[in-house]
Amino acid sequence: MLLGKDELAAQCLLLHLLSRLRNRVDVVTVGRLSLNFTGFNRESASIFGNQLHTLIQSLVPYSQTIPLSIEYLNTATLQPRKDNKSGRLVTGVLQLPQGTHLTFDETLLQTGSLTSKGVENTMLLKNLMESQTVEYDFEYYKLEMATDVQLLTLSEGKSNILPSDLIVPFRPSSVPTVNSGSEELESWRWYLATVRTLPQSTETDTYQLIQDEMVSAMRDDRSLGCSELSRWLTMAQITASSFGEKSLSMEHWLMVKEIERLRKERLQ
Repeated sequence: MLLGKDELAAQCLLLHLLSRLRNRVDVVTVGRLSLNFTGFNRESASIFGNQLHTLIQSLVPYSQTIPLSIEYLNTATLQPRKDNKSGRLVTGVLQLPQGTHLTFDETLLQTGSLTSKGVENTMLLKNLMESQTVEYDFEYYKLEMATDVQLLTLSEGKSNILPSDLIVPFRPSSVPTVNSGSEELESWRWYLATVRTLPQSTETDTYQLIQDEMVSAMRDDRSLGCSELSRWLTMAQITASSFGEKSLSMEHWLMVKEIERLRKERLQ
């Protein structure tokens, strides 16, 4: 009910909340699933967005909402930096504990110009989104630090500032309601924390079948790239974990294919 009976959005939100960075291969991050809900305006963001943040805040150890406006980008101190005079690290907004959840409200964006600091902050956010790293400024040099942050963006159209892994047009059919009691919230907290730590593997036969399906999908749709196929596999692995399974099956893969079919219908 929180997402206005939008089952597709609810499924994608669950996969997003269960995602975590599992591995790094050079600049490629494996396991992340950033999410962009489109179709929001200021009014709907104030209704659904606030309820969503309140719920997420009660489910994860640390969460924060960032109002992504031109003014914010031009003035916020996102980058942690070293003050060599005091010898201390000055905290930036993006100096976050592992497993943090960030929600960006992009409905506040209006026409305007970014200053040099605004451009720098935009690049910091893009880098966080794409590579799960935060650049620290040590005055005489800069150092990228690895992180693991879940990223959700609420926007009117596809975000150009924050390129998410999964874009889902939001289609609610009712107003949001949250009636979860303390015991239910505690169960959800335990579920999310437990499932996110489950290891994942794929049997050789299953992996071969999935590979064959990927090749067939690329043959049918030339626009498909490796990044999208990798996202499908990530979603399938998270889907398996959501059922408490440690091994990916074709059933989980088919579930993700159905989610993708419904999602692409909305994008047309």
